[in-house]
Amino acid sequence: MLRAYRVAAGVAIGAAAFLFLPHSALAATPVAPGGPAPGAADPGAPRSWSAWLSDGTAWLAAGPEDSPPDGSVIGWRFSVVAEGAGDSPGGELPSFESVCGRDTAASGHKRVAVSVDFGDGDADAYPGDQPPAQGVLRCVAGAEDATTAQLLAAAAQVRVNAEGDVVSVSGYPMRERGGTELTAATPVAPGGPPVLLIAGGAGTLALLTAGAVVATRRRTRTPAETLR
Repeated sequence: MLRAYRVAAGVAIGAAAFLFLPHSALAATPVAPGGPAPGAADPGAPRSWSAWLSDGTAWLAAGPEDSPPDGSVIGWRFSVVAEGAGDSPGGELPSFESVCGRDTAASGHKRVAVSVDFGDGDADAYPGDQPPAQGVLRCVAGAEDATTAQLLAAAAQVRVNAEGDVVSVSGYPMRERGGTELTAATPVAPGGPPVLLIAGGAGTLALLTAGAVVATRRRTRTPAETLR
């Protein structure tokens, strides 16, 4: 009789302890052998850079080939791609005036604010990789038809793959070594070709003119001058 009482008491104490366990302990998800720890980056999850355009209150998804208008604020973020979409840049939404001021762009140009978020070091980075400590926030100028990717290239070093997708910004992520470096779109002078091209053409014309003058002088030398 005494033994049966002890068994019943032990069962009651065990049941009470189970009922008072923290909910988090009961709901804990077991970690699969070789799998990532909760909250850690999944090595097999797809990751990519994604483009965003601010409407003044929130980030809207954009593409690398989109051409934002003058006065825009564009963002780029590296993150894990969940359900076909990456995360928008974090932190406070920048305004164009706070980055670029109130000056207007010159004719043939446009100015935009570019914000770059390298993502969360724990949730977005590849295992063993570490994103830069600080993001990028710059005012850049480009041609009127410059794309979001070309404007990004005016703010940081950018590499793209064969499809034109951005694969690395300022050398991040480290594992992305392929692709080609993207150059920023050169602003165009009003009513003509790029300013550098005009300067180069003027220099070439000056050299040709000087050569023509020397040749003319040689052809017009007198016989007496030739005998000397």
